[in-house]
Amino acid sequence: MTELNKPTSYENRVVAFIDILGFSDFVRTNKASTEGFQTIYTALKEIQDEFNNLDDEYSEEAKNYLSVDPQSITASDSIILSRRADEKGGIYYMLSACADAIHTLIRHGFLCRGAVVLGDLFHKENLIFGPAYLQAVESEKTANYPIIKFSENLFKLANQHPGPANSGDWEEDFIKEHCKQMADGSYYLNYFTDYDSRYGPGEGGASIHYENLRKILEQGVANQNPGVFEKYRWAAEQYNLTADQFNLPQIVIPLPPKPNP
Repeated sequence: MTELNKPTSYENRVVAFIDILGFSDFVRTNKASTEGFQTIYTALKEIQDEFNNLDDEYSEEAKNYLSVDPQSITASDSIILSRRADEKGGIYYMLSACADAIHTLIRHGFLCRGAVVLGDLFHKENLIFGPAYLQAVESEKTANYPIIKFSENLFKLANQHPGPANSGDWEEDFIKEHCKQMADGSYYLNYFTDYDSRYGPGEGGASIHYENLRKILEQGVANQNPGVFEKYRWAAEQYNLTADQFNLPQIVIPLPPKPNP
């Protein structure tokens, strides 16, 4: 970046901070495994490529008109994605990218926890800083369950900056379709039911995918750490609500482990 193009202030951006659950233990356990290395590399590369792919589809003129500027960083178990807040259709693309990250990780044997926030941020390639980044990191820590959470203000932003072919109300309603509200008023991406809508039904594709999720959750509720158990217990309960529609058995949730003395 030349001195002439040196930025002088933050941008208003939407940023997602995503933490891969169980990643550190997987790395330690599989440090000498070629298969383990490939699992990690493939999952992270797929997420990053999918997020950045949209940028390649537009001319420079179109990018400027649409305010397209996706940026991403992956560092070990952390994935950071951001887009300009005024991008036309940008909230749809951001939340879709987060949902894709969830399902990509499930396919490779992981769940994740994260938060999407709006605010002041500088993010170009591997340089990122600003209040929105700090807020996203702190908000991710308060996501008690394996979800990617966000506030209602993202729906309003989607309404203000829809894609060129959409109305604001249509785009807001479309985004809300696969989101659920928590007791504290925040929302999360409902990955327990949205696979068919995002990827097409296929021949049993959703059932195969949610079978992978079931295996992850069964291992999670077998964990003897009370904190880990509670995260996966909640997710297993959500899974059980819709397991029948994918012709899958429900997860038998054991009693919680006794707290450590």
